[in-house]
Amino acid sequence: MGSHKKKTKLVKPQEKVKSFVEPWPNLPKQLLNFIGSQYPDLMQSIVFSGVTKSWRAAPKQCSANTLLPWLEISDKDYYQSKTHQEHNFNISFKPGIYWWCCTNRRPWDNVWTHFHGCSHGSIVAGGKDPANYCLLVPGPRNAGRGIPPWDATIPFKFATLSFNPSNNCKILSVMVLTGCSYPLFVVCPPEYPLKWMKETSSLVDPNCSKRQLMSLTNAIGLKGKFYALSLQGTLAVIEEIESKFQVTKLSRSRAVPSVFSKHFTEYLIESNGEILLIFLISEQSSRKVDKVEVFKLQMDDLSWLKVDNLGDRTLFAGTKCCMSVTASQLGCRSNCVYFNEHTTNTWRLYEMESATIFPCFDYYGCQTKSPAWEEQIVENNFL
Repeated sequence: MGSHKKKTKLVKPQEKVKSFVEPWPNLPKQLLNFIGSQYPDLMQSIVFSGVTKSWRAAPKQCSANTLLPWLEISDKDYYQSKTHQEHNFNISFKPGIYWWCCTNRRPWDNVWTHFHGCSHGSIVAGGKDPANYCLLVPGPRNAGRGIPPWDATIPFKFATLSFNPSNNCKILSVMVLTGCSYPLFVVCPPEYPLKWMKETSSLVDPNCSKRQLMSLTNAIGLKGKFYALSLQGTLAVIEEIESKFQVTKLSRSRAVPSVFSKHFTEYLIESNGEILLIFLISEQSSRKVDKVEVFKLQMDDLSWLKVDNLGDRTLFAGTKCCMSVTASQLGCRSNCVYFNEHTTNTWRLYEMESATIFPCFDYYGCQTKSPAWEEQIVENNFL
């Protein structure tokens, strides 16, 4: 028999993981300048991220009584598999008034390259070590609070705070959503020694046609409670009872857009003491937003009421954050929603009164990536 040479497969050298820097918060530059120079307290109004969901068509064999459609996290909501995303903090505050970086001499204090949550003016940040996180707290000097080491076997999807830490640090709790059923969420209470408390639940999502256990994807903290949305649009109220965090109420109604769509992005935000839910709706393709809807949470029965008028408020929805401002204070148009269309990286304006989407323009009448408006002249300095 003749000898056969075994073919060897050429293995290319392992490529280095590509990294790219993304500015955060990705709000209009003029708004960021305004926050930094005039009203740093507006940072209290920024909440972190939106969750992009896609609709799955109903199987024909399903009965008419089944709660449909089925929702799932869209692929574009995840980081690209071959990239390493870092962030550059995008606000320049007036020196000596508002600081956001830990600059202690310990080497891990000042390398926060990832932001995992923002609420009530504080940011949950992490560095290159996935086990280390820190809570960056606003103050006249560098401020921060350690967070216990994280178990790398548990997904760290999203973080939010239960209350404004500037009022009383003793009531501050950090909640992390895992996107899983077990554990459903993880909480770090403010009591020392700081530790993570894994909370599990056997609750079946009432809006899940497959009768699966609940998984949470979005949340906001307000007045000591957490209000979290499940993957299928069920609202869960989470409270601390006898030193344990647990789900105390579930909504009967489903938090979804009023129109059928292929994709939608949801934002939970507190505005003037209310919890608002913003939907950027893509009816045909995820590359274009066709409709915008705003709902308000009715606290008495946890139902969602569609809002047709925001009054003097203006909402900003970026790809990684959302914010509510008083329009007359900022000088921008009121009763509207500015949103970033991620595929073109340009801002659009949704006018609530006419239910119409318009492009944003700069001072020269050209479509722009950062809308411009006439800033108000502020006579009193509130800093």
